[in-house]
Amino acid sequence: MPIKSNGFTLMEMMVVLVVMGVVAGLAMPQYARSVERSYRKDAENQLMLIHSAQEMYASRNNNAFWGPAVGATPALKLANINQNLALNTLANGMNYDCTGAGAAYSCTAARNGGAAFTITITQAVVNPGVNPSCAPVAECP
Repeated sequence: MPIKSNGFTLMEMMVVLVVMGVVAGLAMPQYARSVERSYRKDAENQLMLIHSAQEMYASRNNNAFWGPAVGATPALKLANINQNLALNTLANGMNYDCTGAGAAYSCTAARNGGAAFTITITQAVVNPGVNPSCAPVAECP
């Protein structure tokens, strides 16, 4: 009469652990890259939101943009941006700052942890009589 076994052998458990280790080793770097891409996309989205808020601010204030962000710490600068542009931007591991005012401004989002990066959005002064994509001027219509 054969002996009936209801469990796993040590060898089967070891094979399963090795397979799980290989899968985890392959998946973790991809997961880390995905997390860093999400931080970058969040910063881009927040800067586009700040840009839209700047446009609305300028439409109510004689085409003058708001700025600069004041504060001794990144948290105070973000609070100043949120208060003056009526936003609710979260830091999410980023430092936000805006400089300039009047006809032009520049806002940045900088990530210090992980893969550090800085993204900047700029609104420059545009001369309405000049086509900025036309160079040299002699060849413009």
